[in-house]
Amino acid sequence: MIVKRRTIPLRILIDEALLRRLPPNHPKRAVILQDLMIRRAGLKGEQDLDYYINLLHENDFHIFQNIRLPFGKTYFQIDFLLLSSSLILLIEAKNMPGILEFDTRLNQVLRTHNDKLESYEDPILQVKRQREQLKRWLKDRNFPSIPIEFIVAYSNSASILKNPGNDREVYERICKAGKLVFKIEEYRNKCKNEILPEKEVKKLSKQLLKSHEPEGSHLHLFSIDPADILPGVQCQSCGHIPMLRYSARWHCAYCGSTSKDAHEQAIRDYFFLISPYISTKKFKEFLFLPTRKMAADLVLKMGLQSKGGKRNRVYTLS
Repeated sequence: MIVKRRTIPLRILIDEALLRRLPPNHPKRAVILQDLMIRRAGLKGEQDLDYYINLLHENDFHIFQNIRLPFGKTYFQIDFLLLSSSLILLIEAKNMPGILEFDTRLNQVLRTHNDKLESYEDPILQVKRQREQLKRWLKDRNFPSIPIEFIVAYSNSASILKNPGNDREVYERICKAGKLVFKIEEYRNKCKNEILPEKEVKKLSKQLLKSHEPEGSHLHLFSIDPADILPGVQCQSCGHIPMLRYSARWHCAYCGSTSKDAHEQAIRDYFFLISPYISTKKFKEFLFLPTRKMAADLVLKMGLQSKGGKRNRVYTLS
């Protein structure tokens, strides 16, 4: 059963908000777009594996999608963590087209794609680190030692996997997405002895869920001047900013489109890029609304969570 479901990463939401809110000629747009493309590719790789994970019997594992756990002063993130009474299985999702050659002696993967040669970290080494961190995490919380196995699964149909060194570990640990269920079954057959009684499995499952820490904002990495962020409601049809509010609708002077709720995306952008809280006054100013009452009405309709007294009340996403 799925204990923790994946959500769209905050990093993607912030990147998308920045690209909506920065001027077309802003010098940071290219860097932000590149980051967004990498993050979307990673998310798609995980989502593509969902189909195969869902083929498992729902009682076989407690499944955690994209879980991030504390480790000292840092964190470690796992794409899929499958927990059973006899085994913990870590699955790393990869979404990379091209010819991929695995060199475990130098701990690298060489990718040839579009006539370009690139080097990436060995994913086996990457997941081994996650395994060691998880072992320490379990030990620190007094859970019994349980076998922790791992698989690296490539979901992109345009991936061509090569193992020129005939490394046994590459054959054992790396596969295409279509073979994932069979690899999982191999490790289930390998680890049949019950280590954790069902009561302990549930206890560990709750502890994992409770310990999950979503990734925070990475906005500071781009050093964006707040003055560069464009206010106003964006037209969902043509991207023009701002739309104007009258007759209970938003109107785009550029393409003529109208909308009842286009302001909701604008306010989410405000929360991602400017502040997690907004006052009625700031709501009015950011959306270029003509009256404070109109702002107050829209705040109420959005169902935002309020904080503070009457004079210093602010709102945030619930």
